[in-house]
Amino acid sequence: MAGMGAYRPTPVKWEERILLPKWKRSRSHSVWGHVGRQLGQGVIMLARFYSVDYLKLFLAIGVVFGHSILINNHLVGWSFVTGIGLLRSMVPAFSILSGFLLFFIHQRGKTNKWLSGLVFLYVFWTVFYAPMWMRGDMPWSEALWNMFWGPMHLWYVAGLLHAALILLALLWVGERTGSGVKPLIVGAVLAGILEITLAVMTFAPIWQLSTEVVRNGLTVIFPFAAIGYLIAKFVAERGIEALPRTSVVWTLVFVLFTLRLFEASISFFMYGPKLPAIPELPLLSYPAVALLFIGFLRLDLPKPAVDLSLWSSSIYFLHIFLIQVMRHFGIDNIWIYLLVGVVGSVLVAEVFVLLRPVLMRYWKTAVATRTSKAPMQEP
Repeated sequence: MAGMGAYRPTPVKWEERILLPKWKRSRSHSVWGHVGRQLGQGVIMLARFYSVDYLKLFLAIGVVFGHSILINNHLVGWSFVTGIGLLRSMVPAFSILSGFLLFFIHQRGKTNKWLSGLVFLYVFWTVFYAPMWMRGDMPWSEALWNMFWGPMHLWYVAGLLHAALILLALLWVGERTGSGVKPLIVGAVLAGILEITLAVMTFAPIWQLSTEVVRNGLTVIFPFAAIGYLIAKFVAERGIEALPRTSVVWTLVFVLFTLRLFEASISFFMYGPKLPAIPELPLLSYPAVALLFIGFLRLDLPKPAVDLSLWSSSIYFLHIFLIQVMRHFGIDNIWIYLLVGVVGSVLVAEVFVLLRPVLMRYWKTAVATRTSKAPMQEP
């Protein structure tokens, strides 16, 4: 990253890929070296961070690994400690990434488009998975309740929508009152405190709480999405070089995640493979994930030869379907779940890439044919 202080990237447009964003490449540089504002115009300036693509793929594979362990109920020492100490960070990291993206979308006035796309994405995959989560005798009221909170792994998409609305509402309050991001910061802190409180009550158990109360957009996703939004704001105003040095960040990441593994080990030896596990120490969970994201921002990685964003999206949405297919045929090995969940999803993504031009031509031809056959109206 040497010499990046003199680098002045040109403005580029955004491609708002829902949930797992893919930003268009800058022709002038291989990585996002600096994000700033063009003086006098207020235009976001950016150059490509390819390291974010690798982070998304890493997180998606971690999600598959975690679900493979849970679905197979393979809760032994190593899997419990790994899951609680490391894999539990996948959702918070995705949330920070989504909040980071939302900052730039909001700055460009594309928020409504992004939200509508997120709703469409959620409805599509909820309908796709309906045979798995919707019983034949399920009342419509229960089905709508499940759709509001999000069935299966789609709870994250529903939660992201809820978290985004909360985040945008607090930004609106800040704009109306002239307090800037202060309402967002206060709201995120309060939501984080509420999440830890609910986790303690569930673990004790002091109070029997439903899954929706403990795992939702307000308490689990919103605090981390707010962190991602604030990181993006900081980088946009001060530049990427204002972040801590790469060596410092990754040293802290190593120390914090080592402590998280130690924390998970204590939980296992004291209580066994109990779910829900002992709540994470907030002083470890929040900075560990935030620094992991910053660490990837600071990495200078080569441009990927394939579309890692599409791979990540396909892995996240399809792996549960593929795992359930394997379970149908009596396969109950977590490593096969992980392998097929990742490789199978990537193959589907690549087939989609190959067929996309054909499908687009077919769609355009069908639309043109329908338009030509439409009856002419009398003047």
